[in-house]
This record gives sequence, structure tokens and C-alpha cells, in this order.
Amino acid sequence: MNENQQLRSEPRTTKVWGRNIDEEMARLKECLKRYPLIAFDTEYPGIIHRTYIDSSSDEWYIAMKANVESTKLIQCGFTLFNAKGEIGGTWEINFSNFGDPSDTRNEISIEFLRRHGLDLDKIRNEGVDMFGYGFFPKLLSAFRSQKNVEFVTFQGAYDFAYFLCILNNGKLPETRGEFASEVVKVFGDVYDLKVMAGFCEGLGEHLGLSKLAQLLKIARVGRAHHAGSDSLMTALVFSKLKQVYEDSNFAKGMLYGIGKRMVVTSTTPELASSPVMCQQSLVSYPSSDLIYHNGYVPNYDQSQLVGPLVYWNPSGIQWMNYNGVYVNQLNQLPSTTFPYPSQTPYAADYLGPLPNYLMQ
Repeated sequence: MNENQQLRSEPRTTKVWGRNIDEEMARLKECLKRYPLIAFDTEYPGIIHRTYIDSSSDEWYIAMKANVESTKLIQCGFTLFNAKGEIGGTWEINFSNFGDPSDTRNEISIEFLRRHGLDLDKIRNEGVDMFGYGFFPKLLSAFRSQKNVEFVTFQGAYDFAYFLCILNNGKLPETRGEFASEVVKVFGDVYDLKVMAGFCEGLGEHLGLSKLAQLLKIARVGRAHHAGSDSLMTALVFSKLKQVYEDSNFAKGMLYGIGKRMVVTSTTPELASSPVMCQQSLVSYPSSDLIYHNGYVPNYDQSQLVGPLVYWNPSGIQWMNYNGVYVNQLNQLPSTTFPYPSQTPYAADYLGPLPNYLMQ
């Protein structure tokens, strides 16, 4: 009896498809009234354009922009919760837009997702058409209907980038500074658990989400590398960090890897005068494993992956394969490879006035 009660008390992830999207969007919007904290995660077809370890933040942003603009989102997970750590609900939205043979992808990443249980064929056949449904404009409108919402991610630059790219008809801002400003304008208060962990003694920015949860004695509900389960894990880890590490508040307004402090939330002199760059700690990683990077330490076990990711020519210049074409300069990266269908444009007159908490 106790075991059954415990099973019933576990947070449940609602899988969202084309057939139940209207019902679940209504439930999510209603839930948001009582649970204003939003943890979210995305699943996408992998990294195409990589950067060197010593690449600048601007070079890293250029690569991220190229990656996001040239690939399609597969899943998005949202977990709504409150300041007490109580979970209101978790939704895992499956999108039907990815899956055409011509869609850009990293085949190794796709195989990795399949091995972790993502049924990409079902997602393609039964998922939500994000453009036909207008999913992201509608979702943003739901978020804007509430005041004082806060967004939580783990290593969330790509999560926010996909959201903004889709809202802006397939384009991201040209510079990382403009991107950071857009994140503030659209989302307001944001937290990145990878940044928070860097402020916490005994943890660190080098930890992946699963390892961070393990150290905090948080059990996973669902399967890793599914957007719903990862967003739920993000919410649970965030709540625990807020309880046990007061200094984690200093991470408010920072995104890991962007290299820009977006919202100043503390007048502490030491914090205000410290560098705003949020760089990864490489202390526990042998240099031989880090020929390239994506601006972050991978959350999955690289030993599980097979096949070459990086190509070298005799002169020592790094080359990579992009849809059968080898490129070796960031400024040679192709732009978006597919047209975004017409949808409600992301513009100030659509979003309406910024919430009051952004104007303070």
C-alpha cells in the first residue's frame, strides 16, 4: 500500500502529440498560475559545427548560431514548479518537423538518442507541427500571461537559442551580446544549473546533470536524454541547490558558455568587479579528450560514441564534414538549410509590454 502511494506521488510526465496538444496547452497554462518556475530542456539532432577549446566566446557563439539555424528541434520538455520545490506538472512535447532525409543532423547524436529510447519515427509521424500549430508563439503568450515567472535550464544556451530562433523565423542575433539581451528581454529572470554548480563548494561546472543529481541524492524519474525527464531533473536539482547553497543566488542571470552577465542581481563588490565570463573548468579532464568542444562538457559518455567527429588535414587545420562538404573556417559555415514557414513574427508589438519585474 505504501509502495503504491509512493508510486502515485511521483511526478508524471505527460507526452504531448498532435492529437492532444490543445488539451495539454490549456492544462499547462492553468498550471502556470500556481507554479511560476519553469524548467525546460530541448533535444535536437546534435552538433554540426564545433569549436576549439581555446576558441573565443564570439567564435563559440558563431558556431552555436550556425548549429541552431541549420537544424530542427525534436523535443522540448517543460516542468512547472514553485519556490517550495513542489512539481505542478511535466510536459514533453514531440515535434514532427524533424525527420526528412535532407534534414541536417549529426548521425552519431541521432544514434545516441535512439539508443536512449527516442522513437524518432513515431515523433515524426505523430508529433506536433510546431509551425502549423504556432506552438512557440502560443507558449510564449501563455508565459507572458503570468507575472514573475522564472526560467531554469541546465547548460541552457542552446535551449534558449532554439526558442528564440523559432520565434524569429529561423534567425538568431548576430552577436552573443545581442543574444544575451534578447534572452533577458524575452525570458526575464533565468538560471543555469551549470553556472549555479560552479558557485557551490563541493560541486563545479564540470558536472553533468545526472552526476549533479546523484551527488545531491536526487533520483531520476523517466529516462535520461528525454526532454521531459531532463526538465524534471532540472527542476528537482534547482530546488535542492536553492535549499543547501545560499551562494547559488549569485548565478541568477547567467548562461553557461555565453560569456556575458545578463542581469545584475547583487551589489556585492567582489561579485560586481569579477569577470563576467562564465568559462568551463577543465581541471578534471585530460587535454587529449578535448581537441574540440561545444562550449560545454558533454552530458553523455563519449566512450559510447563511434565514428570520427573531427577531421584534420596535413597542415594541421581542423576540418569537419557538413552534409558531405568539408569546411574549416567558422565564416564558411552554411546558413540555415531549410526555410521556416511563415508564422507570427517575434516582435515587440506581438509580445506586448515587458512584465513589470523586468522594468524594476
